[in-house]
Amino acid sequence: MRDAQGKYYASIKHGSKNFDDKVLGASRNADVLEYGCGSAIQGIRVARQARSLTGIDISDVAIQDAQKAAEEAGLVNTDYQVMNAEDMTFDSASFDVVFGRGIIHHLDLELAFRNIARVLRPGGVAIFWEPLGHNPILNRYRDMTPQARTPDEHPLLRQDFKLAGRYFDLGKLQFYGLTTILSVPMRDTAVGEAVLSATAIIDQMIFKTPARWMAWHVLMDMKKLY
Repeated sequence: MRDAQGKYYASIKHGSKNFDDKVLGASRNADVLEYGCGSAIQGIRVARQARSLTGIDISDVAIQDAQKAAEEAGLVNTDYQVMNAEDMTFDSASFDVVFGRGIIHHLDLELAFRNIARVLRPGGVAIFWEPLGHNPILNRYRDMTPQARTPDEHPLLRQDFKLAGRYFDLGKLQFYGLTTILSVPMRDTAVGEAVLSATAIIDQMIFKTPARWMAWHVLMDMKKLY
């Protein structure tokens, strides 16, 4: 089911790339934590320019895959551990950057934000790429395809950002994915790229209004408050 949905992510690939670029930019010569690292596809790229890269995941299989990928890449500055993201055992102020892709909407947000803020150093940043839960069409589709999600998933709502604001300076949230969905039938073609570019501009105009909460995904680039 997730494979069948994969084509729709082509409509937000520009946002995904912006997320990747922000993480890479923030990670230069930094101590970085990949929060919910999975098999470490992005972490390997980050580790090449970070001072250190630590990855955690609740899955021991994912951690084994991540360790293998780091070894095959010849990296010596990585450390992958099986760990509960809601109850991390790292010392306080251990990292300059914490990042994750599609992870915090699986978690108890109070515990997640508190833990992330604790392990960040003063001035540290947390960068996340997460789905939103206000679009009624998307929510209807989610209701119709429960087998494509785990029971703990809860796309983020406006009140969740108020909670995040207790721990972080949210800065400028960046929203992606509304009219860009029109590019999906033509994805991976020159016409599809043109449609994606045009609809991305339309989206950014829409997202200057309260309709931004109808977006599919949000890029969160947050600074630690204390």
